[in-house]
Amino acid sequence: MRAARRRDTRPRAGAQRRAVLGARAVAAASAVLVAALALALAAPAAHAQALGSAPPCIFAGPLPPEKPRIPLRFGTTGQAAGSVGGGQATVAPEDEARTLAALDGLEVPRRDLVLRLNRMFQSDGAAGIARFARLTDTYIARGFKVELQVRYHPAPEENGDIAAYVRFVRAAVREFAPRRDVIALSITNEPNLLASPNTSDGFYADNVQALVSGIVAAREEADRLGRPDLRLGFTYAYRFLYDEGFFDEIGRRSTPAFRRALDHVGLQAYPDLFYPPPGIVTAPEAMVGAATLMRTCLFPRAGIGEDVEIWVTENGYRSRRTDDPAVQSRLLTETIDALAAVSGTLGVTEYRYFNLRDNDSGGGDLFAAVGLLYDDYAPKPAYAAYRDAIARHGRDVPPSCAVRRLTLRPSLRRGERIRSVRVTVSGGRASRVRRVSDRRRVRVDVTRQRTGGMVRVVAHVRTTTGRRLRVVRRIAGCPA
Repeated sequence: MRAARRRDTRPRAGAQRRAVLGARAVAAASAVLVAALALALAAPAAHAQALGSAPPCIFAGPLPPEKPRIPLRFGTTGQAAGSVGGGQATVAPEDEARTLAALDGLEVPRRDLVLRLNRMFQSDGAAGIARFARLTDTYIARGFKVELQVRYHPAPEENGDIAAYVRFVRAAVREFAPRRDVIALSITNEPNLLASPNTSDGFYADNVQALVSGIVAAREEADRLGRPDLRLGFTYAYRFLYDEGFFDEIGRRSTPAFRRALDHVGLQAYPDLFYPPPGIVTAPEAMVGAATLMRTCLFPRAGIGEDVEIWVTENGYRSRRTDDPAVQSRLLTETIDALAAVSGTLGVTEYRYFNLRDNDSGGGDLFAAVGLLYDDYAPKPAYAAYRDAIARHGRDVPPSCAVRRLTLRPSLRRGERIRSVRVTVSGGRASRVRRVSDRRRVRVDVTRQRTGGMVRVVAHVRTTTGRRLRVVRRIAGCPA
């Protein structure tokens, strides 16, 4: 009877809440978020009654027993940030070549850099998967690791159709799992955030079931394709309505298969921008507090084990053209230093800065100007600060697959120079590609991954006269 009552009452209440919040989001996105937080604080008695004797996860308690810190793997989002509300705000024209050049500039020798691709919607179907496959191949060819966000975000006729979402997840896994440099998938995005259908899946019906069923289906499909190493998780927007209610619902709906399949939970938090507002605690304290709350209070409520990692999948600080850019740089540095200090204690293993470039450096949307670059690709001080943080706290690639630096010289005619170059690697990856200043040579860092045998490196060169050339090198793979 208790389960039947949940089915009778929750959809109606959830639909009313989504309708109210969704309407406000379309009209005034920032105001919605503030209003929703106020609503969350307005009814503690009703919420406590609904939870029974379980104490709410409001304040982070003490840290667990200290463990040695662990290196982090870093990354960023190369595509546009989603605009809060019901639709996408204006984004300055994108330039793929300048995006790739900026990403190259973030790379640190012997460190992985992960590109997180967001906004692959179920409503876009096979065409959306194909579009993201092309993006993925572009980044992999450039030498980056890739992870993707597999959004619920259904078409209206499929809202609440969990079987349709599971089919979409399986199709995405079939497309991306064969690419060994695709390291992870986030199944749904922020199902606990109800107010912003453009950025988050909490607006859509039965979103927690989509999360649970999607992760189980993704694990089954990945294992069938020989990718037990493909990491699977979901993301959570810190401090939206009652966080513990969301994790309670996961606990009610989870199964042994779900708990076995879950590798990580992504923390998405924006201190000083979304929550908490400036002046309550410092940004580093807020991020460590959020991770502590997850590990010590929220995870146990959902039956999520200690072996499940915390990934910071979104964290960013706004810096518009009218702001002091040094503030963003300082907050970023202090946040990463603080997370690195508790990485082993809390099981924080990955960090993604959100995002690479501003959508609109003068825009009013909450997330329009959180990039490391302005919308014209000019770097902010935070760009160099992020690279420095990767150098200090980043995880090394395995020593047996260390970087080998090559210099490739195409057969150029008198006066001819290299206009563009693309490098592909069989049995490894190109971690950095750059033309030498005389534009007659190409230098490439190759991470060897093939055990034994040879790694094949091919530079596809286009010259200033329009000729297309290939330079092929073979080097030894990783030791057996």
